[in-house]
Amino acid sequence: MQPNLLSNLPPRIHLILDEGAREGRERPAFTDEAGAIWSYDQLIRAVDLAATELRALGVLPGDRVMLVCENSIAAITLMYAISRLDAWAVMTNARQSASELALIEEDCQPRCVLYTHATSPDAETHAARRGAHLKEFANIGLVKVAFPDDESYAEDVHEDPARQVAILIYTTGTTGRPKGVMLSHRNLAFVAARGKRTKTIHADDVTLCLMPISHSYGLTIMQGVLFAGGHLRIMPRFSLPVVIDAIRGGHITLFMAVPALLARLVDHAQRTGIALTPNRLRYAYTGTAPLDLSLRQSIEERLGVVLHNGYGLTETSPTISRTIYAKGSGEVDIGPPIPGVEVRIVDQDGRIVLDDTPGELHVRGPNVMIGYYRQPELTTAIIDAGGFLNTGGIVSRRSTGELVVQGRSKELIIRSGFNVYPPEIEGVLNAHVSVLNSAVVGRRVEGNEEIIAFVEPAPGIAIDVHELLAYLEARLARYKKPQQIIVLPHLPVAPNGKILKGELKRQAELPRSMGDDRITEGQ
Repeated sequence: MQPNLLSNLPPRIHLILDEGAREGRERPAFTDEAGAIWSYDQLIRAVDLAATELRALGVLPGDRVMLVCENSIAAITLMYAISRLDAWAVMTNARQSASELALIEEDCQPRCVLYTHATSPDAETHAARRGAHLKEFANIGLVKVAFPDDESYAEDVHEDPARQVAILIYTTGTTGRPKGVMLSHRNLAFVAARGKRTKTIHADDVTLCLMPISHSYGLTIMQGVLFAGGHLRIMPRFSLPVVIDAIRGGHITLFMAVPALLARLVDHAQRTGIALTPNRLRYAYTGTAPLDLSLRQSIEERLGVVLHNGYGLTETSPTISRTIYAKGSGEVDIGPPIPGVEVRIVDQDGRIVLDDTPGELHVRGPNVMIGYYRQPELTTAIIDAGGFLNTGGIVSRRSTGELVVQGRSKELIIRSGFNVYPPEIEGVLNAHVSVLNSAVVGRRVEGNEEIIAFVEPAPGIAIDVHELLAYLEARLARYKKPQQIIVLPHLPVAPNGKILKGELKRQAELPRSMGDDRITEGQ
């Protein structure tokens, strides 16, 4: 560990704002969703006041406070205000389903739930269903608040930033219970500091606050820019015209998005012939999903800058590695580990493999989570006694140090930058009266993965795929909804009764038959 990597880091994430303010407290930190500019000084004062108002609502150090939100100045202010109180911000996306949010609330037992309804129709819907009441915050306006019926209790508070939880982000596990990833103040500050300290992000940079801050990727982008003293323009939801205007108008110098959104940008430019240069971009970055060489080349051609790539997962805050590409090079690796992060690549017996040999990626460093909330058995299953976290990813390492993704040891699907676990979707499908059994696999498409569901009908029942899609709509977040449902008379099984997902994955990759009425596109 290089000693300077952990030196002078903010001990709490709300102090990232003070770090950014070193470049000038009156400089812009955000342009909010309504177009108003917030200086660093203005935001710091709003956070302090919101913390006082939350304390008046009964929020104590060690409490969990659940935020149901989309990107907005209110959500950002409240997140940092929660940090100011030494409480935990439980970040959730308002576009998640009611059942998903209910499971998270049940698991984390929050002191209160805050809904940023003014900028999110979905948050408004959830708040109405929950019976939340209006609360006016002095600087950020109206927010809806609900107090769960269950008894909430405060967790221990630790002065050590490596032990104190800042953010709780839930990932859906392979069981019915969601997994709350406990990210410490040290985890998040370590990753946030990287951009400024490596001179990747500058104080005069401007970018879009586009990726959801309820997701570790969007959170890390935002905090990295703030740490450097940069300026973010808030987008509650992706809007292609707004992105194009920001690029063509020279309003941004950095552009960071998942491959699926980059692919939409390229497709639009190709179809319309619109030029995205000249512009003021000097850096573009993507992550959370596999990057195709064709997409990288198309983006570099259209934007005129190198498209860099990164790798990680929520449990690593989320960064493990980042690329050092040169413009026009034909690489699609995920780069070397970031400084301060140690990796080892091992075979099935735990032995370290040679360069260019695939193996399971294990990582250790200040980026590795504290653990899963109230699930110590899952924590010890993924983090060994030496502090190495098993990512579940299969990678190889070049002799020059870059990591190359070979695949994933589990069935995880990454859809538009979000982790999707097939067993969750299968559980919802199998609960439908017309479905006897189901299997969900991923299919690679340029810049993304599609979710393909194979279903076997219950005896004597015909499956109405449109009705089945509507059933899923009410029970799953939109990004978890399959892009295709394929009805088979019988799912292929091995002699032991295990569904042969490899065979189904191969079938999913076959060209689509236009006349095959077993296939229905998800809406």
